Amino acid sequence: MVAEILRRRIALGDFPPGSRLPTERELSEVLGVGRNTVRQALRQLTEEGLVNTTLGRSGGTRVRAAAESEDTPRAEIIASFRATIRDCLEYRQAIEPFAARLAAERAPTEVRRQLLRLLDEPAEDLSGYHRLDSAFHLGIAAASGNPMLHRAIEAARAEMFVGGNALWLQAGWSLGHAEGASAGPRLREEHLPIALAVLAGDGPAAEARMREHLDDSRQQFRFLIDQLEQLG
Repeated sequence: MVAEILRRRIALGDFPPGSRLPTERELSEVLGVGRNTVRQALRQLTEEGLVNTTLGRSGGTRVRAAAESEDTPRAEIIASFRATIRDCLEYRQAIEPFAARLAAERAPTEVRRQLLRLLDEPAEDLSGYHRLDSAFHLGIAAASGNPMLHRAIEAARAEMFVGGNALWLQAGWSLGHAEGASAGPRLREEHLPIALAVLAGDGPAAEARMREHLDDSRQQFRFLIDQLEQLG
């Protein structure tokens, strides 16, 4: 999945021939995957002749000139991004609000309190935001007490966020957020209504707040894809 995402971004011209890709650490942080996963993806792209890696101070992984031969239309690639994000969010809308309701109605008090405390942990950058965002949503899934829902939510997030987070490459944190909004306050602002409803044991409110949050996420990703389209 990581290799395919990078392949798409190269095809879009976001990383033109001769340009250097972000480092393994940067890719790992933005895409929300382990560095070994990134390393394997880069190895695959090297074998395909899309990139090559050199050592030294001026080294790194660079896009080869052969990448210019990519013949998939830019509009088609962006449409694929848009469809993937849409499908994943529709699926999440079908299952995560109900999981939040169950968490409010079933989870022990200490588990519900822990979800609220999670929002006080520091998220100083985009990487920290993604880490805590996943911890919160998967915490809700686990608190639902339904292992099948938990697995479904975990799979949906994995499918969506490797592709979705790739939209942040070269975009930076500020593109989809209000000016001056740092990661920590933004994380708390987005998730606090859900956490409070779950803590209160109010199932219908928790379900409604999660649905509203996912609606906001859909708007944010739509904006990012629109920006990607305009950059072309």
